Amino acid sequence: AGAAGIEIDVVQGNGVVVKASDDAVHIPACRGVTWSLFNAETGDFRPAHAPGCGALESAIRVDAEGQFFPVDAQLPPLPDVGFHILRPTVVYGLKCKEKAPFPMSSCAFIGTVDGPQIAVRHRGAAVPVAPAKR
Repeated sequence: AGAAGIEIDVVQGNGVVVKASDDAVHIPACRGVTWSLFNAETGDFRPAHAPGCGALESAIRVDAEGQFFPVDAQLPPLPDVGFHILRPTVVYGLKCKEKAPFPMSSCAFIGTVDGPQIAVRHRGAAVPVAPAKR
């Protein structure tokens, strides 16, 4: 997935690596990557419960080397199919002040980009799932 040169790759483990192939971007230290949980009954994604944020921290600078973001959402028990389908959403800023909390970093542009779907079969395992053809 990509916008503004942002790539989101699923890694073995329980999260994604976000890379900026063009200029570096800044991502909020808390909830910079949020997770949505697929609801099989309604056929859509709903925000998963996220942990609370602590004190403001400097935004995370992401460049071409990338940064790992774990699945930190609190998920319900596994459904009968044996896995949850999650989708990450990354909040990012362009041309931001360095070493400042995201709300105070005066970014020239703030956007979001959705990443690939992930099947979480148990804690610590995430694999890409091909999108359904419509």
